[in-house]
Amino acid sequence: MIKRTVLMVASLLLIVTSGCNSDRLDLEDTTLSLVYAFDVDDDDKLTVYQASTIFNKDVKKKYEVLKAKVNTPRQAREVFNSTSNGLIVIGKLQVLLIGEKLLKKEGVMPHLDVAYRDPKNTGNIRMVAVKGPVSSVMESNFEDKPALPLYLTQVIDVEKKYNGTAFTTSQKFHTYVFDKGITPAISEIKKDKNGLVVTGSALLDNKGKYKMSLSRRESALLLMLQQEATNPVVFTVRMPSLPFKKPNKLQNVKGQDFITININDSKRTITTHYKNNRFVFDIKMNLNVTLSERTFDMDMLKEKDRLSAIIAEQFRKEVTALVEKVKKEKLDPFGFGWYARAYQYDHWKKNEDRWPDEFAKATVTITPKVKISTYGVIE
Repeated sequence: MIKRTVLMVASLLLIVTSGCNSDRLDLEDTTLSLVYAFDVDDDDKLTVYQASTIFNKDVKKKYEVLKAKVNTPRQAREVFNSTSNGLIVIGKLQVLLIGEKLLKKEGVMPHLDVAYRDPKNTGNIRMVAVKGPVSSVMESNFEDKPALPLYLTQVIDVEKKYNGTAFTTSQKFHTYVFDKGITPAISEIKKDKNGLVVTGSALLDNKGKYKMSLSRRESALLLMLQQEATNPVVFTVRMPSLPFKKPNKLQNVKGQDFITININDSKRTITTHYKNNRFVFDIKMNLNVTLSERTFDMDMLKEKDRLSAIIAEQFRKEVTALVEKVKKEKLDPFGFGWYARAYQYDHWKKNEDRWPDEFAKATVTITPKVKISTYGVIE
């Protein structure tokens, strides 16, 4: 009986295995799309690019870029198939680039329907805005760099590690666009004479339309407010005139003094109120830092607390300036709307359909507290 059961199972496995042979697709017979890019040309025609790896040892260039002017992104695949040396496979896309002109004109959401509708697509595609035309990236020949698909992913992933950009996948982007309590932020790059540069983050509205850009430093502050930063966060502060400094023995720049800290731990609490017909957010941030550099002499044992207070004040000014700058554009990439919904639901419900406008009127108070845990072996 046991032998008969084993024989039946083995036969079933053979049938299933042989049935899968018809679905076999050799790597050499495919064109594996790793990068897609959307933009509009001078005539406002949708232009779609694709970059894919070439699996052929006899070919010198290890990737190819295809281009199509179409009405929809799905039409582009048919154009690509007509010129490609293998069947187009897009289930492994790594990066989606969106040109600045397209983002400012109509936003990206109308062109993402096919990506979200097809279950074969991954949700881990990196969403990236390009300062300038997409062609500046897709049609460039980076001779001293890795193949373009690998180069793009490496540049973005490295800056993500150092908190210089808002790293947003297509799945997270979908959540942010349709969630009324937050607006999306994505990575932003440009091409310069030396190659690709991550410039920071692009902030979009809930239609996926470009509104403003953040620098790498501002992006790090955004990530800290979101509790998405990767520790440590490196933060260099220009110090004000310090009456307790010793005579300077170090070489500083044009008489200006700086200090660099590593923020190794950041805990944030948000208290939400509704007062005088506006939302009020009180944010307390506890920062545990280590001192990694300073360009002036001082007695750290005696002045450690005062230095902590000065760093906290400089940090408060920068974060407050960032929040106010973003509020003027009627955006909320920080997700304060989530707290309004959770803790002031009755007031939120009345304003949810116009949350970014309501957030622009909100009062946001930030109170950081800095604790210097160590200040280097030099001491």
